[in-house]
Amino acid sequence: MAISAAGIIFSNLNDNTLSRLTGDRTVAAIPFACRYRLVDFALSDMVNANISNINIVVNYNYRSLLEHVGSGKDWDLARRKGGITLISPYQTAFASSVSMFNTRLEALKNMKAYIEEFTEDYVVLMDSDNVINIDIADVIRQHERTGAKITVVTKTTDPRWSSKHPRMMLSSVAGKITDISMNSEHSDKNPELALNIFVMSTVYLRKIIEEAEAYDLNSLSGFLLKNYKNNNYRTYSYNGYVATVSSFLDYYRASISLAKDEEARSSLLWRRERPIFTRVHNSSPVIYKEDAKVESSMIADDCVIEGTVINSVLFRGVKVEKGAVVKNSVLFSGTYVGCDAELNCIVTDKNVHVSDGVKLSGNENMPFYIQKGRKV
Repeated sequence: MAISAAGIIFSNLNDNTLSRLTGDRTVAAIPFACRYRLVDFALSDMVNANISNINIVVNYNYRSLLEHVGSGKDWDLARRKGGITLISPYQTAFASSVSMFNTRLEALKNMKAYIEEFTEDYVVLMDSDNVINIDIADVIRQHERTGAKITVVTKTTDPRWSSKHPRMMLSSVAGKITDISMNSEHSDKNPELALNIFVMSTVYLRKIIEEAEAYDLNSLSGFLLKNYKNNNYRTYSYNGYVATVSSFLDYYRASISLAKDEEARSSLLWRRERPIFTRVHNSSPVIYKEDAKVESSMIADDCVIEGTVINSVLFRGVKVEKGAVVKNSVLFSGTYVGCDAELNCIVTDKNVHVSDGVKLSGNENMPFYIQKGRKV
């Protein structure tokens, strides 16, 4: 039987913790892995599950996201019915002031009118800062089999796991959630990290919104904490590759580790049964000049490499001149690295110009960031 589900993607959560990269873009529009944006992973996961009614919740700074998503044709979502809808804060006759969404539940309350029109049986909620290739259809099937009211996708953490900010951690018995807490490091009591992918019936989501309005609730995590003991809330354990990009350091580490790990790239990006879609660009192949040297790196189309690139990620249109050395760095599109320049542990935003002979170095625990359009 065909899956009947609508999708909601939150695009602005963690704007504050990713502020270096969100000065003029939303979290969902942050470039990742050479040619993608973060939103591509949530969008593709839903499209691969045959979800065709997808709503992206935006607050501000979403011009770049709008340009990237467009009509949705690159995800086969340019449709008369369904497709992609961008939902932003708006005024009504009953609410004269407009405020930004700080939480998922605030956003859901604001889009109540949209949710009332959903005809699908289920709703899938996803953040845009998780890099993951997951079979959403299987999550929904498990949700149906178990009769759960809410299914939360989780991944068991190892003792070394930590986060800059508290995350929802759970424990479960036979899949039923038995405890929830907010932690920033591994906990033996609650070892399962919530990946902020939630499945529930459309009817139950409407009930949550009604209760949130009645009791002035603004946190979906808080709602779960309040109600999990008396309800059939369950987990879906995911064991594949996932990178949570909730801080600038998370972003840097995930980018560099993906460049080094071919197995992770294959698991995330090259699955025939679940491809990751993105906006198509008609650009020329990479040009490697005679003196070029490249190791353990991801390099997008339209780049010109004449120097050395090691353990790095280069987006479209990057040029590395002769004698230049780029190590452990992430260079956004249009970055120019001059002759004999050296970059180590650097993240450059779009159209940065690094002059000849310049030497810049950060640290793997404190990478150096260069703002969009700067000349160094």
